[in-house]
Amino acid sequence: MSEDKMNEILDALERGRQRATYGAVASAVSISPRLLMKGRTRDRRHSWVVNRSTGLPTGYTPDELHPELRAHADVLATGQQLQSWLAREP
Repeated sequence: MSEDKMNEILDALERGRQRATYGAVASAVSISPRLLMKGRTRDRRHSWVVNRSTGLPTGYTPDELHPELRAHADVLATGQQLQSWLAREP
């Protein structure tokens, strides 16, 4: 996995106040969704990557969630949706 690509995606999601599923982000960085967040801190920056079913990051406490996590109702659910969104993001 490219750390630079992962950081670019996390930065864009935070700037755009946009959630994306573990699967969508994993697809974009070519890694298994199960390994995507391994070793990463549970914090507001990483909370934009969420579970498809709940729309929330798995295992996070309320203090670890970004306060604007639900700014947009939609969640980018596929790698293609994420890539398209990233292409439009300034």
